[in-house]
Formats: sequence, structure tokens, C-alpha cells
Amino acid sequence: MDSERSSMKAAVIDAYGGSDRLQVREVPEPGEPGPGQVRLRVRAASVNPIDWKMRRGSLRLVMPAKFPLILGHDAAGEVDAIGPEVTRFQVGDAVFGMVDPRSPGGSYAELALARESALAAMPQSLSFEEAAALPVAGLTALQALRDKGELVGGETVVINGASGGVGHLAVQIGVTVGAQVTGTASRGNLEFVRSLGAREAIDYEEEDFAGRDDAWDVIFDVAGTRNYQDCEPSLSRDGGIYVTTQVGPRSFLNGLFTGLTALFGQKKRSRWITVQTKPEDLAFLARLVEQGRLRPEIHEAFPLSRIREAHDLSERGGVRGKIAVRVE
Repeated sequence: MDSERSSMKAAVIDAYGGSDRLQVREVPEPGEPGPGQVRLRVRAASVNPIDWKMRRGSLRLVMPAKFPLILGHDAAGEVDAIGPEVTRFQVGDAVFGMVDPRSPGGSYAELALARESALAAMPQSLSFEEAAALPVAGLTALQALRDKGELVGGETVVINGASGGVGHLAVQIGVTVGAQVTGTASRGNLEFVRSLGAREAIDYEEEDFAGRDDAWDVIFDVAGTRNYQDCEPSLSRDGGIYVTTQVGPRSFLNGLFTGLTALFGQKKRSRWITVQTKPEDLAFLARLVEQGRLRPEIHEAFPLSRIREAHDLSERGGVRGKIAVRVE
């Protein structure tokens, strides 16, 4: 690699801790892409809870980090170089998708390596910031409703936490499927949730959606504030499905329990969602965008130099849509 491209700007942590651990500094560029890899010139990233959970060390048992670590899973930018066996992209193509911060670094950087299979062509109607808001949140919403919730047209679904990153995309995807969508949000975000196509928006401070009996074919608990036991009475007796973003012993045991009771005629089920990086799903999200049926909302876009503020805002909560990071 020539001397002009020997280093790049990135947001790095050298140890677990608070947002003050994030430092923007010069680091070595990633090497040439290997087989099936693409090197991206990152134009934008976004903040997901997994990013600050990794930073804090909350996931160290399942996702151990090797320091120094460049965080960031979502990326949008241009193809800078391609490795052997890459067939879908050429240098200069605008793409969006996911990168793995642990091999060898994340998207809070000017350059990042990604698997070709974790990328898709970027929708022309989106800015880089908007495209970077889609991968983790969009894939989570899509796979939670379609694969885990088995949602189909005409069914009822409630999105608990409908104004946030995953939630606001889940509302739109549910509407696209033809489902009757209800979303929960704070009072100030109710009209926003309705504007996404929700039939009903519930102020979670005034009403508990889980208090309605036999109400929902699918409950998607994005916010992680209601467990299966809370929601079970509200699920349809004909086979309602509870899906949560909270992965842990309780969700595992609930899934195991409802799987076993299904053998004895119990139709209600509990499942959890962990996002799967599938190029066909990224392409599906891109098609929805181009058809005008899906649009990511950007709460605020921060330059990389203010990455600490972006993390702090995400951790505080109350974000409408997604937080983007401009890599300049």
C-alpha cells in the first residue's frame, strides 16, 4: 500500500467503558480485500444499541473484543476495491450493508472491509446517511415480522416501540405486508407513528397494549419492556406469536417452553430475533425504498468527530428513527 493511503481516520476504543472511551484518530487502513471481500469508502454509518453495548463490554461473553476496536455495523459508501471471487460489485459502486467490527474493524472509519454477501446496491433515492440507517434496523424488522412472526396480510400486529430505529421500519414493513398495524410510542411520537401507516397509535404511558385480551396475531416487542408472560393473554388464541429483540436466558426458556407445549395443542409461541445478514433481504429493503413503501427517518446526523454525542443520545433513548454518522 502506498504511503498516501497508509492511514485513515476512525473512531476507536482501547478498552471497555463509557462514550469517553471513543477516540477519533489516525489508524492503519485495512489491507487489500480477500476472497469474497469488498473494501468500502465509508460515507456514512449509524448508531445501533449493539454498538454501545459492545463499547460498554455488555456483550463481552458472546462478542469478545480485541483492542483497539473500531465500532460500527451499518455502512453506506462506495466500493474502493474488490477481492478475488467478487462478482456483484465494481469499484465505484454505491452500496450499503453491514460490516463486522471484529474482523478487522467497523464502519466508524473512512475505510472498512465487508463480505460481498453482506452488501447490496444502494437505493438511488436515499442519501448515504439514510442508506446507512437501514441495514441492522431494517433487517431486524423484516426478519422479525416475516420469519419469526410469520406475519401475513390481514393479521393484526402491535409494534412495541414503534417510533425508534427498528420500530419505525417495522411499522412500514407491516403495512406493506397488508397487516393491521398498531404501534406504541410516547405522546409526542403518536402522530409520527400514524404517518407511517399504523392504523392505531397507543400512548404507552396511558395504556398498556398487553391489557387487551385475544388482540394480536403478532406482538413485536422492539423496546424490550414486555416479556412473554406479560403478553401471552393478549396473543390470539389461534396461534399468536410473541417476538422480542431481547436475547437471553428468559427468552430462550420461553421459546423452549412454547415449543414443547405446542406438542400438546398450545398454539401461542415465543421467539427472539437475531439479525441475519442476507443480501437478498438487503435487496428487498432497497426495492421497498425505490417503490416508495419504506423510508428511514433520521433523528440527527453527527459528524464522526462527534461520535461520543451520537452514542450518548442513543443510550438516553427517545430517538425518533435512527442516528446517522457522517464519515468526512
